Amino acid sequence: MEGVQLDRVNRFLLSKQHLAPGTQEDDVVQVVEDICALHATGALTPYLSLWSRVRGFRRQQLDAELYEIRRLVRVLCMRGTLHIVPSEGLPVIFQATKERPQRDLLRQEGRMLVQAGLCQEGEESKTLERLHQRIAEVLADMVPSTVSEISEMVPELKLKVRYSVDKPYAGEFSLGSRLVPGMCILGLLVRTKPRGGWRSNLYEYAPLAAWLPDVDLEALTPGEAQARLVRWYLAAFGPATVEDIAWWSGLSKGETRSALSTRALRRSAPKGLRGSPQGEALSDELVETEIEGLGGGYLMLAADRQRLQEAQLEMEPSVNLLPNLDPYIMGYRDRRRFLAPEHYDQVFDRAGNAFATVWVEGRVVGVWREMEAAIELLLWQDVESEALTLVEAEARRLGRFLSGEDVEVVIRPYPPEIYVKNPFTLAKR
Repeated sequence: MEGVQLDRVNRFLLSKQHLAPGTQEDDVVQVVEDICALHATGALTPYLSLWSRVRGFRRQQLDAELYEIRRLVRVLCMRGTLHIVPSEGLPVIFQATKERPQRDLLRQEGRMLVQAGLCQEGEESKTLERLHQRIAEVLADMVPSTVSEISEMVPELKLKVRYSVDKPYAGEFSLGSRLVPGMCILGLLVRTKPRGGWRSNLYEYAPLAAWLPDVDLEALTPGEAQARLVRWYLAAFGPATVEDIAWWSGLSKGETRSALSTRALRRSAPKGLRGSPQGEALSDELVETEIEGLGGGYLMLAADRQRLQEAQLEMEPSVNLLPNLDPYIMGYRDRRRFLAPEHYDQVFDRAGNAFATVWVEGRVVGVWREMEAAIELLLWQDVESEALTLVEAEARRLGRFLSGEDVEVVIRPYPPEIYVKNPFTLAKR
């Protein structure tokens, strides 16, 4: 099995992810299709991921696609986390990833209803169905509304549920704060525009069927959807291992291997899903390759392998400032391809979620954060002066995007021998 150089793989992926110089796009939706999805757990993350990939990006472009044109939609999917995905591909993503979150949700919500005193054990399903129906009826007569506004019309949602009783961190939450977002997991509602601007997570909710009337969530079986999702992922992130696919998608390894052998029919779909002629298994489209220094077992589309071999990847120096949970850094379980192992805990938390990162030539060289009137960068390896100049310029550009004005750029060294779970505590020492 012929291997491929890691540097070549990283440059190829920077291009596929629209992060290499000259590979940025003008169309926001095209970028999201090309990289599968945007992480949206943090309000700023999708805007900053697009800022790195779309020429002259303005945040109004994403807002228009989400709330007016609606070619994009916000949904809980891969690994049970919030993403922005192409509306056209929603049936694939919903069917492929729904089973575990829905099962866990219904079990949790049943317990909450009993705790809140709304029903006895054994009555949870009927009670939950009745509440869902009332919420849907309320929203059918209202403009998109917040949980608080919906709760004014459905008073049961104001009931409190206590958690971690007898623990130091005990607390309570309203029933509505869980049931309304839970209806999004079931495909009944959708998160729409947030109140309070682009940095806010206070979402309004609307019926999914009214918000996206042309989307049929039942158009695919879960098995076919999983095969399409895996192909979509490999088109954006390959070469990758089975473990990488399972990590990114939230599928089990068994489900991932099954998806690789499933016959995925060609129908109208986002670019990453096209292919797999009728009757052909996804595995028939793939080749296995070895990445020098990392080993074998890496899968990619055969067409991409050909492009990787033939691509002219000599390019000007590449620097990127990516936000926390950027799709590229979150795309792999094994991050050795772009991150030295000794710095793993300085970039990822215990759940594997990434901080905001500084990249030079496809490698992570530090982390960054927004401060008042400043962008602060902590770099843990020597960066050549030419690249450092580009990093500083990119940080100034980022600061102007975030604040609308020029900001100071603060660059600090990060001593690799000092272990700090939150790297920015160093700046206070």
